[in-house]
Amino acid sequence: MRVLGGVTVASLLAAAIVLVGSPFVGRVGGDSAYAQSTLVRTVRDSTVVCAVPELHGRSDFHFFYTRNFTGPSTYPASLNVLNGKTGLVWILSATFQNQQKGVFVDQRRCRHASTFVPLSHAGLAGPPDQLHAFTCHARGQLLIRARGVWNRRGFAASIAVRSYATHKPVALGFINRTGDGGLYTSRACVPNS
Repeated sequence: MRVLGGVTVASLLAAAIVLVGSPFVGRVGGDSAYAQSTLVRTVRDSTVVCAVPELHGRSDFHFFYTRNFTGPSTYPASLNVLNGKTGLVWILSATFQNQQKGVFVDQRRCRHASTFVPLSHAGLAGPPDQLHAFTCHARGQLLIRARGVWNRRGFAASIAVRSYATHKPVALGFINRTGDGGLYTSRACVPNS
């Protein structure tokens, strides 16, 4: 069982699922035909501002990526943005413990925003880290864009986190169609041991 910052991945996913979250309702559309058969593509793409406790104008959050794991304990690839033990935004690449795959948000702590947030790692250190969870700091509230795209061929997703006050990038996580992914982070993030 994989352990991130002293917390098992399964307990982290279970904690995110138990939270009051609802799926983002974003754009949904069809895709063109592949090999004369239509593959329906589902897209969930939303941007939110999340209120988190601040100390001296700064807030913190934890950012996790877990890859697809099959073995004695099976869990899907996921991305999680948490404040303390509260999940703000999370993405599951497959159904896990009766939680459908998709993009989810804590509606009590986050509200819809119309600000454009690019899903780009520009301005963040690379290559992407696949081994660590991170604790990050931002100025003010968090501006988060979460996007998941799936069809019968697979699932891909990204989460970009920025400071709402400055709009500067803090972190970006992604999952590709194979379940691999990683995290790009700014200097405001430190790996959890």
